[in-house]
Amino acid sequence: MFEEKVRRIIQEKYIGLVNVVVENLKTLPITDHGGEVPFANVWEAFAHELQHENSALYYQYLNAVESICQHCVQHLTLTELKLLWLISDGNLEWDETVETFPEPNKMREGVTEELLSWVEQEAEEPEFEEEEVRKISETSSTP
Repeated sequence: MFEEKVRRIIQEKYIGLVNVVVENLKTLPITDHGGEVPFANVWEAFAHELQHENSALYYQYLNAVESICQHCVQHLTLTELKLLWLISDGNLEWDETVETFPEPNKMREGVTEELLSWVEQEAEEPEFEEEEVRKISETSSTP
């Protein structure tokens, strides 16, 4: 029961970070390269490229997404970083016989990759609307 509550809290933090990344991407305009641009911002273009598997521009937008994810993770406290790392793929691959936690840069790497996967999931199928965040918060606050 305790572990499930902790997992929900960590998921809430990831959802909050996803929202920060998305909002940042929505402020980045698409640069016009001589033609009409069908998207208002990098978020819309990234989501479209991901959903329609048009890989021509996908990696260009992915670089922007990764950069913002890295920036968000850099500003986490060490405690937040450790918590988020607990449900990352990096933790699943970690050899705990060496240490309890890897060095902070290794955790940042794992958390950035995890956050990126959450952002990609949101781009493929938007689900972290405010109502979803509220539902998760309500279920985690019940005893």
